[in-house]
Amino acid sequence: MTLAKHRAAALALAFAAVTGCSAPAPGSTPAAGSAPAAGPAPAPAAEGPCRLLAEGRVAFEAGGTNRVTFAIGEAYGKTSVKLTACVRVSGGYAEEWQADGFTGSEGFGKPGAVRVNSLLTPSGSYTVTEAFGREDPGTALEYHELAPSSRWGARPGDHYQQYFEGEGAWPDENLWELMEDGLYEQAAVINYNRPPDMEPQPGLSHAIFLHAGMEESWGCISTDLATVTAFLRTAVPGDRIVMGVEDAVFDASGTARG
Repeated sequence: MTLAKHRAAALALAFAAVTGCSAPAPGSTPAAGSAPAAGPAPAPAAEGPCRLLAEGRVAFEAGGTNRVTFAIGEAYGKTSVKLTACVRVSGGYAEEWQADGFTGSEGFGKPGAVRVNSLLTPSGSYTVTEAFGREDPGTALEYHELAPSSRWGARPGDHYQQYFEGEGAWPDENLWELMEDGLYEQAAVINYNRPPDMEPQPGLSHAIFLHAGMEESWGCISTDLATVTAFLRTAVPGDRIVMGVEDAVFDASGTARG
């Protein structure tokens, strides 16, 4: 969720804060029913995050997955990020696309736990297994097409850190309203503070998504709609997103885990 929306909600609810959360677009998508033109296999990246990933110079566990997307900030306290999608090819990882985006309004948190309402985006390596939005763009992730009753659980209990449909209550997020505002037209769930990456802990940040909107959030990664759609169309359960400031994510010594 955007910072402005949360501030408005906070005033309306006696200053209680809701706690969820133009870039270069990826390459054009073939028209429906048409096959992409055959071309040469992509070559391994010669530089940048995909090359560093292939060299094992990522400080967080990349899980040996075929596709890893990086969201990299310049420094703590900065909110702009560069997104880079890497796919495994013979001899390393190739770069699929790059785009710009934003973190929470306080930038990235340092590696470790990030508390709710901190306005920080967690640093680390997290899987993606689930997504939601207006209409399934053709993703292999579990996908929820949003309805007026769609919610994201923010209260401790059965629905905490889960999609559900029902009336909900503060501070659950109304996903339909945020979609209508342009933020959750498409979104991927980043598995911070939720299975399968970790057991959910109330008090830590929740509702951490990669979503449309292209503005600072309360902890999500926000980019343009075309980028989120491209991400979803290639994603499979277990793909990873690696997030943080450059100096914390990449190990110049070459001794980090890949």
